[in-house]
Amino acid sequence: MDIDASEGSSVAAWQCVDVIDNAHKRTVRSVAFEPTQGRTLATASFDGTTAIWEKGDETYECVATLEGHDNEAKCVAWAASGQLLATCGRDKSVWIWESNGEGDFDCVSVLMEHTQDVKMVLWHPKQELLVSFSYDDTIRVWREDDDDWVSAATITGHKSTVWGGAFSPQGDYLASVSDDRTVRVWTQHTAGNAAAAGSDDGFYYRPDTTYKCVAVVPDSVHTRAIYSVSWASSPPTSGDAGGSSTALADLGYLATGCGDNSLRVFGVARQAEESTSGDLDVVLVCTQENAHGLSDINCVQWNPVYPGWLATSGDDGIIRIWHLDAMT
Repeated sequence: MDIDASEGSSVAAWQCVDVIDNAHKRTVRSVAFEPTQGRTLATASFDGTTAIWEKGDETYECVATLEGHDNEAKCVAWAASGQLLATCGRDKSVWIWESNGEGDFDCVSVLMEHTQDVKMVLWHPKQELLVSFSYDDTIRVWREDDDDWVSAATITGHKSTVWGGAFSPQGDYLASVSDDRTVRVWTQHTAGNAAAAGSDDGFYYRPDTTYKCVAVVPDSVHTRAIYSVSWASSPPTSGDAGGSSTALADLGYLATGCGDNSLRVFGVARQAEESTSGDLDVVLVCTQENAHGLSDINCVQWNPVYPGWLATSGDDGIIRIWHLDAMT
């Protein structure tokens, strides 16, 4: 299997169609499109604000500025409904905002349980369940309770900063990446029922639920901190009819971006049917060294519509588009 930046020459070339100048006073760390209409963009900045932009007839217009973080805002994320927005920052807080339409937002909760800065927030793809990743080495799961938001669970296991994560497309599993050079995959574990781990119930919240690690990519694979992970919506194969690639990755593919300058792709698969542990197999299938020259890879993101297409960004200031060839 190869990663080739030149694949897909028949696809139309990328072009910049709009630029938002002077959007913030400092670095813009995160951007996110509203998922239901796609005409609203949220941007989080080191100036401590989150700006909301709506597409007008000719360009994007700022319709709201969300203030509250004491300093750097690190990430912004929309819930699947488009009604809720989460931000996090260096001030150790997670803020949840509710959209009332026409650029009007209310802060509905400020969550302060993390003890160090929060690197990323991520919504579950199918329910209003929020996950945050922190410098305090933990992952927290948040849920709504009586018109407020509370910490439903604290997931531990990483030995250093947790930079971020990605849900599997159906929300059954959560992958996380860390400064400890490991990738971990989590799912729910209902007390008193070991067989529930990795079941079709998925990564949901219930009062008797904890979260279990069902796979670990050891620290011998990546040689420096892992900054980003993305989970493909389907195996990037073409013309495969249940062959080896499907067996290798029946749960899709993970891509990781790392401080060792390498892009890696892993196949994720359920273990044999006779296994009752619920554990998964995560197998390295491709490595692209120096994907951004000698620069760290800060972000990886699979295309959610076209399998096999992947975008990466690095410290070199370049965005690269890759295509993952089908396995033979």
